[in-house]
Amino acid sequence: MKRFILITVLCGIMLSVQILPLRAQGRGFDEYEVKAVFLANFFKFVEWPTRGRYYRLCIYGSDPFGEHVKILDGMKIRGKTLEIRRPVSVRAVNDCNVLFISSSERRRIHALLDAIRGLDLLTVGDTEGYAQEGVMVNFYIEASKVKFEVNLDSIQRSRIGVSSQLLKLGRVVDHE
Repeated sequence: MKRFILITVLCGIMLSVQILPLRAQGRGFDEYEVKAVFLANFFKFVEWPTRGRYYRLCIYGSDPFGEHVKILDGMKIRGKTLEIRRPVSVRAVNDCNVLFISSSERRRIHALLDAIRGLDLLTVGDTEGYAQEGVMVNFYIEASKVKFEVNLDSIQRSRIGVSSQLLKLGRVVDHE
């Protein structure tokens, strides 16, 4: 738990400059531990048109996070409880707020994005080319740091509101 709090504090600080090294204070952090905390922090910078008591982070496809995402389940963010879900079909993502699309879905990314078009979701991935394909936020590693790119076109076509603070931190990519 102390490790999670340390990472959360570091992410909050580092998110403002979008530099999050995988090593901090001489202690190595797992890539997916860092990405999980980034995902939790994204909830602070996005507004959804539908309101509810819960935020739902859904992981679609094979789960690369393992134990790192478990600690987020039940966390309070802006007065709402965060729930972690692992939907097994596209129909089951309707009540998600953030949809992490695993690299296992690479071959089906176009069909998946077509199927969820119009839903109030922030789509996130960590697979090369996902942002160019239409995923809204995509993680990448540069100089041993977790960074992210954003597809402004995909975000602007959605009904969610993404803070300009978050958009400024990401590398903007074009939709192919």
